[in-house]
Amino acid sequence: MITRTGLLGVALAGMLVGCAGAAGEREALTISLKGEQQNAGSIAQASLVARGEVTDITYLIGSVPIGVSRPLQLYTFIYSGSCAQLSAEPAYSTNNTTQATPTESGWMLSREVPVALGDLRSEPHALVVRTSPADGSTDIFCGDIREQ
Repeated sequence: MITRTGLLGVALAGMLVGCAGAAGEREALTISLKGEQQNAGSIAQASLVARGEVTDITYLIGSVPIGVSRPLQLYTFIYSGSCAQLSAEPAYSTNNTTQATPTESGWMLSREVPVALGDLRSEPHALVVRTSPADGSTDIFCGDIREQ
């Protein structure tokens, strides 16, 4: 587990450096995602990078619950509120593609959301990762968008 955490951190750091170096200084934020009840103890991170009125999000997922179908299909949402109290409906759905890419330390998903990172930070928001409808639409990770 420690190795997987280290690999996720190194991979995310590399992606953030690559993004900043390509276009000068960019606003970026890395969020630890907490495994939800049916995925307790699992690790994941999300990297949010500002690109004008769009925010790029890269998720690195360490593990998913046993029995989740392969190829791995994960759905991602941004809710108003916090993981402790999500709004009734997502503010943003980022599911134009759902297949995760396998990596040496888990899976990776890249998404974009049509909102500036500053706007996401200006009010409480939370990132949610959910299994596919075929796997029960179960929330498996959540992380609050805030300074960390």
